Amino acid sequence: MGSVTRRLPTPAPGERRLLERLAAAEARERSDGLTRRTPIVEARTGLRYRVDGRPVVSFCSNDYLGFADETAPESEAGGESGAGGESGAGGESGAGRSSHAASGSAASRLVCGDLPEHRELEADFAAFVGCDDAVLLPSGFQANVGVPSCLLQAGDIAHSDELNHASIIDGLRLSAATRRIVPHLQRPHFQRPEQPAQQPGLHWWFVESLFSMDGDGPSAADLDTHLAAGGCLYLDEAHALGLFAGGRGRAAGLRHAPTVLVAPLGKALGCAGAFVAGSAGLCRWIRGHARGFVFSTGVSPALAARVAIALKRVAGPEGEQRRVQLWRNVARLRELLALAPARSPIVPLIVGDNARALSLSAALLERGWHVQAIRPPTVAPGRARLRVTVSADHRGEDIEAFAADLLALGAVRP
Repeated sequence: MGSVTRRLPTPAPGERRLLERLAAAEARERSDGLTRRTPIVEARTGLRYRVDGRPVVSFCSNDYLGFADETAPESEAGGESGAGGESGAGGESGAGRSSHAASGSAASRLVCGDLPEHRELEADFAAFVGCDDAVLLPSGFQANVGVPSCLLQAGDIAHSDELNHASIIDGLRLSAATRRIVPHLQRPHFQRPEQPAQQPGLHWWFVESLFSMDGDGPSAADLDTHLAAGGCLYLDEAHALGLFAGGRGRAAGLRHAPTVLVAPLGKALGCAGAFVAGSAGLCRWIRGHARGFVFSTGVSPALAARVAIALKRVAGPEGEQRRVQLWRNVARLRELLALAPARSPIVPLIVGDNARALSLSAALLERGWHVQAIRPPTVAPGRARLRVTVSADHRGEDIEAFAADLLALGAVRP
């Protein structure tokens, strides 16, 4: 078929006014150092790729264990047992799992898109984290936006950490609960009524187990105290899953199970999508009422097969070896930068000024390091930073040279 040239219609007056408004907003952002753009990444192999044509090593990826760019071993990716020939959590054999997953689910899982790959993977993950059941969703953002509105009711109080992810903030805005912002990492305080009949609603604590911008998290003691006092806990394990307690996350160290455990898969597991795990009754309700599940096409079964492989690797000896190497790399970088020891692969280097953060990011790029400048609204005004992340895949010489450049540029405050 020959090429067809189609003349686009003239923009309508409303569109012209919209574009004028956007142009004015962009000009304000430029003057405040808040313009965002996606870096052009090419020829990626793990943490090594090109940004805008320049070879770099990444120190801003969430690929903490180095699984994101790896191909599964042949014995796992194909063959008789297929992508999920064994349970990802080391449970019963998944001999019925197909070795050639379809690429699409074709519809919402409530219509005709609920496939064996979904159900088996959900059972594997629930067993891995010690929950009754789990629901697979396309992304962590979709989970956090869709689940709170189907669980929280009028009369409930949602205590939300002031530094919670944007997806949690948006999800709570859609819920009928009364929202209360609590200072970072402070446990909510509430009166537990003497008689259950006097209780008007539930007290929820929405919090991340490991915060993506600061690398800190609530104490296990505070989480358990909240649950023991009768509160409900919505715990987002996005940056902790795969890193603690054999990969099961920080929730595995609690005496009481979180009411809702959210586990996005785009970080240490190197995939995409998210699980919401909890009791059988909770997950059954989510499947029938969370709008992001009910009205979305199911997760690609091909992706589900890939997640099954990643889960098996994270839960097994390879995952443990990588966790050991990760914490070794974290300790070495913090030692070189004269920072206090911390059990987090996230190292925030707060510089304050937006322009300074951009300048440092550009200077590091010149030296072959990719570290994005993080500015408002992702962080509070005056808290712009370089968000440095460490991976098990970083070589010793990478860490040594990167730390030397950070110190030479004055990126680390004494």
